[in-house]
Amino acid sequence: MATSVDGRSSIASIPTAALRETLRQTMVMGLPETASERPTFYFEGEKTFADADLEGSPWDWTDTPTTDTGAAPIQVLCAYEFFSPLGRQGSFLTEVGEFNPTTVKVTMFEDEFNAVYGFTYMTIGPSDQRWYFRFYTPAIGLNDLTVYELHCVATGSD
Repeated sequence: MATSVDGRSSIASIPTAALRETLRQTMVMGLPETASERPTFYFEGEKTFADADLEGSPWDWTDTPTTDTGAAPIQVLCAYEFFSPLGRQGSFLTEVGEFNPTTVKVTMFEDEFNAVYGFTYMTIGPSDQRWYFRFYTPAIGLNDLTVYELHCVATGSD
């Protein structure tokens, strides 16, 4: 990630531009041919209502927001991996039992990460299943090639 630290240069001189392009081409190979079946990222944003309570909820639930900061859904080049409840555990305990939701890990580069930063949830394919953003792992890299991994969890069918 860093080219030098405390005056000490990186040992590797990797052609990161060519490597990034090769990895992006590999991501293309892993995506479905049909655009509607690829990951789509949604931004809910903040909604403001003219007549609302102290928490910002409208008094009349049929009111249209006066402002909505949500952005349009987008698709970006990425790789994703699905985990079933019996695989990597993301379980949590509640008063009514243990829940083991499905999760999706999404891997992408700098430009794509900046484009989806702040998304609320994502969908994949024709299903209406939503995977909500939970966290991203610390970025890893090779000199100026930075890789981001975002983790999303299903919270039920909406």
